[in-house]
Amino acid sequence: MSSNYFINDTLFWPILIGVVLLWGLFVFKEWPARYSKRFWLKTFISLLAIIALALIFLKLIILTEGMIAKAVLLTEGYDQEVLDSLRRQDKKLTIINYIKGESIFSEETEIGSLVILGQGIQKYDFWQLENVPAHYLGMNTTQGITSLFYKQNNSIGDKLVIKGNYQKAKPGTRLILEAPGGIAVDSVIFNSGKDQTFELSTDLKVAGKYLYKLTEKDSMGEKLRTNPIPVKITKRLPLKILMIDAFPTFETKYLKNYLAQAGQEVSIRTQITTGRYKYEYFNIEQKGPITFTEDILKKFDLLIIDASSLKDLSKKEKLILKRSIRYEGLGVFIQPSMDFFNTKNELADLKFKGDNKTKISLDSNSKIQVNKYPYQFIPQNRLQTIVSYDKSRLAAYQKIGLGRVGTGVLENSYQLVLDGNGDQYQDLWSKIIKKISKRAKISSELTSDQFIVFKDEPYNFRLRTKEAMPIVVDLKESKVPLKQDISISNLWKGTVYPREKGWQTLRLKNDTSSTLDYYVNEIEVWKSLISEETKLENKRNFSESINEGKTRKRKEPIDPIWFYGIFLIGMGYLWLEPKLHEA
Repeated sequence: MSSNYFINDTLFWPILIGVVLLWGLFVFKEWPARYSKRFWLKTFISLLAIIALALIFLKLIILTEGMIAKAVLLTEGYDQEVLDSLRRQDKKLTIINYIKGESIFSEETEIGSLVILGQGIQKYDFWQLENVPAHYLGMNTTQGITSLFYKQNNSIGDKLVIKGNYQKAKPGTRLILEAPGGIAVDSVIFNSGKDQTFELSTDLKVAGKYLYKLTEKDSMGEKLRTNPIPVKITKRLPLKILMIDAFPTFETKYLKNYLAQAGQEVSIRTQITTGRYKYEYFNIEQKGPITFTEDILKKFDLLIIDASSLKDLSKKEKLILKRSIRYEGLGVFIQPSMDFFNTKNELADLKFKGDNKTKISLDSNSKIQVNKYPYQFIPQNRLQTIVSYDKSRLAAYQKIGLGRVGTGVLENSYQLVLDGNGDQYQDLWSKIIKKISKRAKISSELTSDQFIVFKDEPYNFRLRTKEAMPIVVDLKESKVPLKQDISISNLWKGTVYPREKGWQTLRLKNDTSSTLDYYVNEIEVWKSLISEETKLENKRNFSESINEGKTRKRKEPIDPIWFYGIFLIGMGYLWLEPKLHEA
């Protein structure tokens, strides 16, 4: 074992001067007896005593190199057998119990390596282990919901779809989606103990902030757990949609009926003969001829045009359309025909290849099928999927400037309605329209990735704004500290610690339209989901393996009792020696 010694640098020189002066004073006092043997012995002993006194004040520290100090951090759900096994391997193992949000180590604690047992520590406590080699051993998967996905912010007419995984379900376990008031709107029954996926859904019809619930019941109907699903539903602003057709089709007929019933403002121009058109309007007061001018196209959010009409546009009209897409953000969806897939697209670089498939499923059970053209999209970097099934794109788009241009490979999608699959038809077109329509110009936006929020725990959010010094406030008008991103000047980040359960709101003080609503839960909900997410986060962050023979240097103070002993013995001798000499 090698070692090094350290002393207090600030006190060294004053104490050294004091040692020299004190010892010089003693030598001066004893100088008359310099010819006797007693003089040299007393001088030496006095020097030892004075040096011992100096070392007491200097607090000498030794740097030792020894085996690493090990510890085990116990978190919720740890396995006692694993802990016992670690104890048998190392009798000097330090045991630390983890408490969320509190210091893991005390000031005097010095840990060289750490093993984490149980579900792990919370993400906001990771900083405490930045300088400690830590290894996460993990835990067995808990029974219940272990992953969950759904949209918290929706609009009237949307379908709330909740997807997830359920682990270790006992046969007959039932998962129920309950609307506010405890009304069951959808459910699923698990018949095996394996990891199973689930999907529950319901239509959203009334604006407001609501608390849906996921209730778990056993095979006998006894309630096991209930977890909240906060959902915000807003009124959907009607889109201004223009439909251009070269001739009347059933596809346009069913699509315009759906759009009109959904409250969209729809204008339709159908060519009857050369130069003559039929105009139709739904949910619109102002009516008139529809021509391809920049002023007319600027009014619309989406243009649905068949391939034949697009091909027949004049050069001037195509130029106006391209400018409206790129600079005004107009969305365009091209209704395809067989010829469309073999000709160059003038609006976007959409490419296809034949696949000889004329039908495709829309669901995992292959019960719902729809006709398609015998083509498929060729994958490209700029190609964004709208609707797909089994890795096959059914509809996709490309961004062109501020706008989007898309199309699909489906043929006669209205057949879904005739076959009694109206919900699937509406879901299909709802996704297409939502993805391609003109984006609303938002000056500021508050967002967060967290949908499960707990009392007194951090809730992180982001703000994108053009304001130079934005101010975010909560329901009590208290300001929330913001931190500007180093590389993105319009991006700000903040954290709040909600103290009350229920719906809470953050908003930009100077922009009442920029708000962020979130629901604060009690700590006892979503146990299995939080446990699984915490486990995965710990596994990603604390995967470091710890070597058994690893050593580490550490500072240890030398026990001053030895210096006290030398000083007292020396002083005792110097006091007693003259008396013994005289006797």
